[in-house]
Amino acid sequence: MIKQFSFNPITYKKLSLLIENQIKQRILAEEFLPGDRLPSEGEIGRQFGVSLVTVREALKGLETYGLVEKRKGKGGGVFVSELRSESVKIQLYHFLNQKKFSSKDLSEIRMIIEPVACRIASKRITKTIIDKLDKNIEHCDQLIERAGDNFNEEDFLELEENNIAFHSLIGEATQNPVLVLTTDYILDFLFNFKKITLIPNREFSHGVIRDHRLILSRLKKKNGPSAEKAMVGHLKHVENYLTEHEGEKNTGTRTHKTRKEEVNVHGITRRADKRG
Repeated sequence: MIKQFSFNPITYKKLSLLIENQIKQRILAEEFLPGDRLPSEGEIGRQFGVSLVTVREALKGLETYGLVEKRKGKGGGVFVSELRSESVKIQLYHFLNQKKFSSKDLSEIRMIIEPVACRIASKRITKTIIDKLDKNIEHCDQLIERAGDNFNEEDFLELEENNIAFHSLIGEATQNPVLVLTTDYILDFLFNFKKITLIPNREFSHGVIRDHRLILSRLKKKNGPSAEKAMVGHLKHVENYLTEHEGEKNTGTRTHKTRKEEVNVHGITRRADKRG
């Protein structure tokens, strides 16, 4: 009997992708440092033995990742960029470009991450962060008082921006860069989601400020379990509100819905039947 063998098919990558990956690896390995000028497009093409079109395609990919930037004029060229969290966020947005998510998805991931972040922050939080959190709450109080009964969408969104900043500061207080990036990324989604689907609600905004004040009081006492519990309570409050009022902005009503709004990362809304 003839012995049977099986082989995996060979996959071919575009030349531009191979060049992009090689340069990317050397940047991440810090062989090329922020501010370093790369060789000209012509020289890169000569060294790799490829056309200018291929080189430009590779550099465009690196720009998308935020790894390099092109500068025009005298002294211009292609330079290694300073890596920023925004560059990473862009890639995550690209990854989820075709994905849809609901308020429940956001609430689940927040419940996994933010209470733990709050507990960690209670041990590491600095006076500087505490002062910023105090000022954040004070500003929100003043904003909602100033708006009064004329509380509108502009006031609501300004409050929400400050609410997002409050949670970002707690992430920052953990002094964990991975946690900071993850929290900021989720909060960006949350803000866009609220902006698209919710209408202003003064009572809800009051409740958020009240929750934030409780969380801060526990952080000041450096009581980790208590701060974590306060965050859980706050997230449940927000989740209940989002579930109940999701899509109001599009329907113009405050009634419970039989359909749920789903939003992709670029803010395109689609409706899907609510099941279960």
